Amino acid sequence: MIKIKKIKKRKEQNIKMLIGNNETTKLIDRYAIDNLKIPSIVLMENAAIDFVNEIDEKLDNFLIVCGKGNNGGDGYAIARQLWSKGKKVKIFGVSFENLSCDCKINYDICKNIEIGMSDNIEKLKTWILQSECIIEGIFGTGLNSEVKGVYKKIIEIVNEHSNQKEVYSIDIPSGISGNDGEIMGTCIKADKTISFVTYKKAFLNTKNSKYFGKIVIKNIGLNQNFFKNLVNEYYLTKSDIKNLHKVRNVNSHKGDFGKVLIYAGSKEFSGASVLASNSCVRAGAGLVTLLTSENILKNNILSEVMLLNINNSRTIPKSDFKNELQKIENNILNSDVIAIGPGIGKNEKSLTILEKLLNYEKNNKNKTINLVLDADALNLISENPKLFEKIENRAILTPHIVEFSRLSRLLPEDILLDKFTKAKEFAKKYKVILLLKGKNTIITDGNKLFVNSTGNSHMANGGMGDCLTGIITSLVAQNYNLIESACIGAFLYGYIGDELTKKQYIVNASHVTENISKYMKEIFEM
Repeated sequence: MIKIKKIKKRKEQNIKMLIGNNETTKLIDRYAIDNLKIPSIVLMENAAIDFVNEIDEKLDNFLIVCGKGNNGGDGYAIARQLWSKGKKVKIFGVSFENLSCDCKINYDICKNIEIGMSDNIEKLKTWILQSECIIEGIFGTGLNSEVKGVYKKIIEIVNEHSNQKEVYSIDIPSGISGNDGEIMGTCIKADKTISFVTYKKAFLNTKNSKYFGKIVIKNIGLNQNFFKNLVNEYYLTKSDIKNLHKVRNVNSHKGDFGKVLIYAGSKEFSGASVLASNSCVRAGAGLVTLLTSENILKNNILSEVMLLNINNSRTIPKSDFKNELQKIENNILNSDVIAIGPGIGKNEKSLTILEKLLNYEKNNKNKTINLVLDADALNLISENPKLFEKIENRAILTPHIVEFSRLSRLLPEDILLDKFTKAKEFAKKYKVILLLKGKNTIITDGNKLFVNSTGNSHMANGGMGDCLTGIITSLVAQNYNLIESACIGAFLYGYIGDELTKKQYIVNASHVTENISKYMKEIFEM
C-alpha cells in the first residue's frame, strides 16, 4: 500500500500594500534593477502584462497616448500586448524623438509590427472618436512642474472628446503630482487607474478622487517583502486585517479575553458611556466594567456590563470624593486595559480620576495596564502635558485633527500639510500609538505608519468616536498588540459603515455597534 504524504497548506504571507510617492517609486525601481538584477525592460513588460489583464475584455478598439519617458514606454508595451490579442490599436505619441531607452525599445517594436502611429495632434481628436478606450501614459509619477504647451493641449483634447469612452491611466493620471495628488495645471480624468507596486500618496487626496476613477494596484512580478526596508508606510486592506486574526482556543474562558475598565460618561453625556461599553462587549472583550457618574444610567441598557458608580458631582465634599476614589483602586489593579475619555467632561474631578487611573502601570498580575485615550482624556492631557510620562509605551491615543492640534501644539493647517510626518514625529516623541481620525485615518508608532482604507461621510455624526474607542479597547483586551488593535479597530469600524451604507443613507454609532460581531466574522473568516 502506497502512503500518500499530506501536503501542508502554506500559510498565507502577510504582505501589506505599500504606500509610495515619487521618491519611493524611484527607490523601488533602483532596488529591483540594482539589487535584484531585474532589467528595467523586464519590469516594463511585467507592468504591461499586468495592466492588460485589468482591461475589460469586451473592449476592442484602443488608442494609446504615449509620452517620451518610461510611462510612455509602458504605453507602447501595452499597445503590443493588445495587438497580440487581436485588438485594434493606434498610438498617439507626444513625440518620437528623445525617448527614454526602454521607451525607444518598445516604440521600435510597435513600429516594426506596423501598429498605426502618429504624433500629429490634428489626428488625436479623430482617433479618440474612433476608439472605444483611451489608455494614457504621458507623464507617470515623475511630474514635478506645471503642465504646459503641447502636453496641456493633448490632455485637454483627451478629456474633451473621450465622453462615453473608457479612459485608463498608467500608474497615475497624467498631470497629477505623485506626492500629494494636486493637479499640476491640468490632468487626465480617468475611469480607471492601474498603478504599480505601491498605492500612491496622491490617491489619498480625496479632493481630487474623481480624477483617479477605480484604483487597482499590480505588483508587476515583485514581492513587496523585498522592499520592507525601503518603505514603512502601508495602506490597510481586508486581507491585512484577516492576517492579524488570532483564532480563539476552544478551551478559552472569559478571563482569557481580557478585563476592561472604561471611564466614560457624565450627566451631560451619558450616551458616550453606553456606546463605548456596548461596543467593547460586542467586539469580544471578556469582562467589561464601566466607571461612570452616579445616576446617569436610569435604564438597564448595559446588561452585559458591570457598573462602578462614582459620585463626582460638583457639590460633593473633598473628603467624600477621596473615599469615592478608593472604590476605583481594586478595579484598576484587576484590569488588563483601561479606556478613558468619552463624555467625561473637562473639569477638576475628571482630571483627578484620570490621574488616579494613570498612576498604576502594572495590574495585580504584574502585567502592564494598557490604555486607550480619547475625547476629554486627550483634552485634559493637552492641558497637563506632564501626564505624557505616565502613558509611555502603553497607550493608544485617538484624536481627531483639532484634538491632535491641542496635543501637539501645532496648527491644524500645518498638520494637514504633511500629516504623515507630523503623526510619526508625535508618536515617536511621546512613545505612544497615535490614531489620527479622519478620512484615511492614520495609525503610527513613530516608525511604521498605516493608512485606513474604510469609512465614509455617511458616518459623520455623534457617538462614532465612542464606538471606535470601545472596539479598540476590546481588541487590546484580547491580546492584540497596541498597533494591531488600532489598525483592526479602525478598519472594522469603517468597514461596517461602508457595508451598511450600501443599504441605508445614514449610519449611526448604534448601527455600527449592533453589527460589530457580524462583520468581524466576515473579515476574520473570509
